[in-house]
Amino acid sequence: MKTLCMITHKLKKGDGQGRVNYEILLAAYAAGYTITLLASECTPEVQGLNGVTWVFISVRGWPSQLLRNQIFALRTWWWLKRHAHKYNLIHANGFITWYPADVNSAHFVHGAWRHSPYNETNTEKGFKGLYHRLFTWLNAKLERRSYRQARWVTAVSPKVAEELMAIGVDSERIMVIPNGVDIQEYCPGTSSRQVLGLKDKVPVALFAGDLRSSRKNLDTVFHALVMAKSWHLVVLGYLEQSPYPELAKEMGIADRVHFMGYREDVPQFLRSVDLLVFPSRYDPWAMIVSEALACAVPVITAKTVGAAFQVPVNGGWILDNPDDFKSIASILEKYAQLNADIKAEMARVARASAIEFAWPCITKKYLQIYDVCLQLKCDVIVNNRN
Repeated sequence: MKTLCMITHKLKKGDGQGRVNYEILLAAYAAGYTITLLASECTPEVQGLNGVTWVFISVRGWPSQLLRNQIFALRTWWWLKRHAHKYNLIHANGFITWYPADVNSAHFVHGAWRHSPYNETNTEKGFKGLYHRLFTWLNAKLERRSYRQARWVTAVSPKVAEELMAIGVDSERIMVIPNGVDIQEYCPGTSSRQVLGLKDKVPVALFAGDLRSSRKNLDTVFHALVMAKSWHLVVLGYLEQSPYPELAKEMGIADRVHFMGYREDVPQFLRSVDLLVFPSRYDPWAMIVSEALACAVPVITAKTVGAAFQVPVNGGWILDNPDDFKSIASILEKYAQLNADIKAEMARVARASAIEFAWPCITKKYLQIYDVCLQLKCDVIVNNRN
């Protein structure tokens, strides 16, 4: 019997890392693994599976993400100290537990973010700045330890693989496995713009991401919109404590920027727009890029985005500089002038590029790593007996 213990804070479809682990768990379950999940949240559909056990790791009541992460890491370590011998494989995600894992998936490298020129917390003042710098510094130290302990480290993009090597992880133990996309959920189609109050002929772009930080770079998109005067922008993301609605007013573009808040129906919005504009200043992956491509929506992004390598030459644009708003404005204006046939071909190429990132193709690679780990463990046992 093949047994697996997975460790993640959340396991659910609406969370980036949580979605990845959700898909891996289902693939491992279909492959015959008996699975124990250590998590603070677990989607109900997984809880009901025979052969999957959810161990609830509570972090309720702790006043900061830093403390919650540490409590989670200590509680999972203590649980694994008593139960790890029952499992053929342990799969973790970055620094999430003090216990060593066989496979550790790198979704973000704090060591790289700490020294990034786009890390605004390095110059942030007061207690908040101190907290953010402490959070990044501590996670950089601890995740380096976690990655070095693992037999295999998976990187969600070539960018992350380079960052792992930069913090001292052996390249021989790193395998790039991009995040996948649900090509049935995210697929081409049409959607009414009536909810936006826009006419079908108005050119519309979409931006989705964290609206409380400058890292996702919505301000640069706003500057491009000032120049590309015919374009409207749909913005998806939590609005609480976001400075961007006020900034849109100050820049005189509030009538063309449509803040829709956090939405679960992202595919519907993607099908109602012409382009995705996502020039994030630092992003290890960015699932919205592959989701847009799967919906046959061309993408404007930047080299600082991990998923940029997926964008095909004729299905989008990759900026050298994420802050180059003039190039973004130029792309928007030129795209608006393209004829329908060229736009249709770009859409076809975008969709085709996403097919190879369908979840079954991605989770198969994780199962292959599991097989390699199991074989190595068997070889060690045989050699020890001899």
